[in-house]
Amino acid sequence: MIVEDHLLLWNHAALKIMEVKRTELPIGGQLYASRLPASTLLYTIQGRARLLLNGEEQLVENGYVCHAGKDTVLAITDIAEHLEYYMIQYKAALPLPCSQDLLQLLDRTEPFDIQYGFAAIHATPLFAALSRMEQEWNQPGAMAKLRVKSLFYQFVCELMEQLQHDGLEQASPDLVLHAARYMDNNYAQPITADTLAALLNCSSRTIQRLFKKRLALGPIDYLLQVRMDKAKELLLDTNAGLKDIAEAVGYVDSYYFSRLFKRSTGVSPSTYRDWMLQSREDEPDNNEVIKLQPAADRNEKKAWTDPLDTAIRRSFRTVIHLKGELALQRQPGKIAVLDPQFMDHMLALGEQPAGSVMVSGDPSSFPEYLIGKQHALRTLGTKDEPDMEALRALAPDLIICTEFQRNIYASLAQIAPTIMFERNRDWRETLRIIGRITGKELEAEQVLEQYKHKVGRLKSVLAAKLHGQSVTVIRPRDNNIRLHTSAHRTAAILYSDLGLHPPKQAVQRKRTSSMISLEGLPELDADHYFVLTDNKFQTWSDEIQNTTTWKSLRAVQQHHVYHAKVSMWIAYYGPIAMNRVVDQVAEVFLNAKQPVLS
Repeated sequence: MIVEDHLLLWNHAALKIMEVKRTELPIGGQLYASRLPASTLLYTIQGRARLLLNGEEQLVENGYVCHAGKDTVLAITDIAEHLEYYMIQYKAALPLPCSQDLLQLLDRTEPFDIQYGFAAIHATPLFAALSRMEQEWNQPGAMAKLRVKSLFYQFVCELMEQLQHDGLEQASPDLVLHAARYMDNNYAQPITADTLAALLNCSSRTIQRLFKKRLALGPIDYLLQVRMDKAKELLLDTNAGLKDIAEAVGYVDSYYFSRLFKRSTGVSPSTYRDWMLQSREDEPDNNEVIKLQPAADRNEKKAWTDPLDTAIRRSFRTVIHLKGELALQRQPGKIAVLDPQFMDHMLALGEQPAGSVMVSGDPSSFPEYLIGKQHALRTLGTKDEPDMEALRALAPDLIICTEFQRNIYASLAQIAPTIMFERNRDWRETLRIIGRITGKELEAEQVLEQYKHKVGRLKSVLAAKLHGQSVTVIRPRDNNIRLHTSAHRTAAILYSDLGLHPPKQAVQRKRTSSMISLEGLPELDADHYFVLTDNKFQTWSDEIQNTTTWKSLRAVQQHHVYHAKVSMWIAYYGPIAMNRVVDQVAEVFLNAKQPVLS
């Protein structure tokens, strides 16, 4: 639409106003399809609805303008909010005799018949002109009708000026809707922004901008979401392998597809399949995506029907968890965490949970490294016994729990949308998902990059320092000694991230720990021991270290025993805690001559 051409023709046109009408339609009402008797301008004062012009859909809200020519079939449906609009019908033609150039321009541009629509940026002058037009139209006499024509020209001038200076685009046919439908139906084909632009006869920059404005994501991001949604369907409804699924949704490289899937959903395709199938088994009648939205929206009797509803849903951040999928329409303000490790994750991202459980009923169970970081934090009982009344009183926007709360999940979900994570999941994956929830994806990646750089530097230094000496992690408890194996989440920090060597008994692929007796310690025969202690088993730990067996250990005699707190090494499995574990290991082996107590 070239505005200068339209202005030229409007300047030469002979104009007659046929009708000025203000109309209201209630929620749930509709305007049945009818053929327009003249060229028409429609301006929405308030409300939301779906408008169809010859079947082409436009979404109209406050301040929306659309134009259609004579004989266009108009219908209005799906009225979600009380709709009020002005309709001006007019006839315009070039008076004869007229230059051939103007006639050719009229044939080419059809300014009085073309169909277009847009959301006005400056609504006040448009509304003011229409309001006065309505007043004058209802007055008798030729002077009133002349004023109507004058005001109509003011209205048209304002429209053209907004189209010319504010960069508004012709919105009919609805380019976003057509592009979205094309990608919905052709997602397996190679598609680029240029492909869409050529298909819709516009520039790639235009389609990019319209998508961003409408859906808050670009067309290629939208295509990615379409493909991921189709991949999810195939993962759940078929036994197809990863390679076949990747090809079915448009990717020849299954490894690249897996990376995209994990980046988009936060989990790998295989994890998604396992979790969602388990979710179906747990709750076969509840497989809907939960949407976190304001309470007022949740209580609406009639939902807003949008032909781009699926596309709009794809613009939400979706969180995959053990009980299904949760679509976040907005960032949750108050988050309650039912495992202390999630408090560590949130604080690392500069976020504050509204409430958290404790490891035990003792408020001092919060580790020293977190004391002072949390402000106005409401305690919600313990990990094993959350305080449901305190949780209801908190009225959170979102609850994050683990499988420890599986038996009370239904009760939690009645209080607020609830996400359930695996408690022993790698802290890095959990951090990415919590970054997704809180809108701190970039900050999460920065935390991970800093950690990767730190352990990468230390790994080579520790290897040169220790020359393959073995390091083990033990925890005295229950009148025995728990040996944390290489499969344990914290021990893996030592063995996988820092490259330390476990003793043979600690090498496990599946079992995260094993219990050994005091008498079995000499058989473990590690070069270095990290001993994890807490108040509950402190007495037993002290007794062990006073025995002859303990004192006879080679590592004890060489002062290669280092004490650490369970709360930091085990309970608070998050980026702050794990960084401090790495720092303690570095201090022990690189900077301190004597055992380090923390």
